[in-house]
Amino acid sequence: MPPSSTAKLRRFVVGFWVIDLLVGLLVLAAWFYINRAVKVFFISPMPTITSTFTLAASQTLLPTPTLPPTDTLTPSDTPTATQTPTETLTPIPFGEGPITIGKSVKGLPLEVYRFGTGSTERLIVAGMHGGDEYNTVELAEQLMAYIGKYPEVIPSDVSLYILHDLNPDGVARALNYLGRANANGVDLNRNWPANWQKDWPRVGCWTTTFVTGGTGPASEPETKALMAFIQSHHFDALINYHSAALGIFPGGIPISDSSKSLAQAVADVTTYHYPALDTGCDYTGGMVDWTANQGIASLDLELTNHTDTDFEINLRVLNVLLNWKH
Repeated sequence: MPPSSTAKLRRFVVGFWVIDLLVGLLVLAAWFYINRAVKVFFISPMPTITSTFTLAASQTLLPTPTLPPTDTLTPSDTPTATQTPTETLTPIPFGEGPITIGKSVKGLPLEVYRFGTGSTERLIVAGMHGGDEYNTVELAEQLMAYIGKYPEVIPSDVSLYILHDLNPDGVARALNYLGRANANGVDLNRNWPANWQKDWPRVGCWTTTFVTGGTGPASEPETKALMAFIQSHHFDALINYHSAALGIFPGGIPISDSSKSLAQAVADVTTYHYPALDTGCDYTGGMVDWTANQGIASLDLELTNHTDTDFEINLRVLNVLLNWKH
């Protein structure tokens, strides 16, 4: 082969390799560039997005409204009634007392005792003339003790109330005629609003000491208290105990038929005078006249003397009072 041809061939081969080297360098450079960009994309941290939303001062977020709970349907369309527990009533005790219904002039209690639970109400009053008729107080206490021992004597339809001492000031002052009036010098059986008089003709009347009918009808605290107690109940019969000896006085102006009926029933089981002995006294401002005028069968009942209680006799009277029908 001629030298010129060999030189051309050598230059061609060298040029080919140079070109091939340049292309390889270009390819390598391109690979490094691309690889670096990809690496930067995955390795560089992502930018943090910060919210710039701010509520204006006038904006208020309202709470989300809460829907009322939906009624839950039960399998039955018919509502089931709720059974309420049965109320248990506390039984009324057979006896009660002392029940203070007021106070005397000097502040002593006026005490009542109840026996029985029936709707028919009966009343016994004692001690209206205090220490002068103290045996009536003793009788009332004997009757209470007897009923306490034998409660069966009270009918099931009856409630009996006993006021054993209406004039405790008189009892405290003296157990004789000096204890007849209350602390104001008033005869409590002349202080009621029935033919009331402050003074009265003394002929045939009690005159051992001077007493009055008070400054007016029901002027005395003892009278007011007993009046209020009677008016707060539905008594249909009562006995007001006194002493001595005159007998049985039915109440009322004029005397009521029911009081006459009760008086006759008591007279039938006792030896007390009926009609009562008439001494000519004008009885004014009497309690049983006022109570009878209120529709209550009422008696003043006088014991035999100022000492004895006539207990056995008055057990029969008690039975009449408890079982009397008009």
